[in-house]
Amino acid sequence: MKCILSAIVGLVAVAALAGSASHATAQVPPAADPRIEAQAQAIERQLLCPICTNERLDVCATAICADMKRIIRERLAAGSSADDIILYFEQRYGERVRADLPRKGFNLVLFGWVGGSLLLVGTAGGWFLLSARRARPTPTSSTPTVDDAWLDAQIANDDGTDATPRGRA
Repeated sequence: MKCILSAIVGLVAVAALAGSASHATAQVPPAADPRIEAQAQAIERQLLCPICTNERLDVCATAICADMKRIIRERLAAGSSADDIILYFEQRYGERVRADLPRKGFNLVLFGWVGGSLLLVGTAGGWFLLSARRARPTPTSSTPTVDDAWLDAQIANDDGTDATPRGRA
């Protein structure tokens, strides 16, 4: 039993060391020109890691992201525009590499669905709040109910007078 436990602990330690080593090698040195570095970081915020789920390129530390960051800096130094670089990665990895959803095709249906749902929930909530706030008419009756007659009798008894309840003979 101790042998199995020590083997599992050893495997976890090796996996942790391998993970930290891959993060350490994924560092990309900044570009010499501060304008190129600022443009590179702006492009990195617009792209997602092709391996990780919904992790932007500027925060991902995998080896493929380090290669993508290096390519971005090389292409900027060669004179490519930001749109050309984003298009290059989009052609290579597909539309899912973009951080923002393009507003075309099925994505328009999704945006419309979310907008319509918000409008419907807001309208229903506003109607509910307004209807709950309206004053409800209170029933006015000239004849006292049994509870009112009993309460009148109790008050009269506390005063020391003996009163028969109204509504009863």
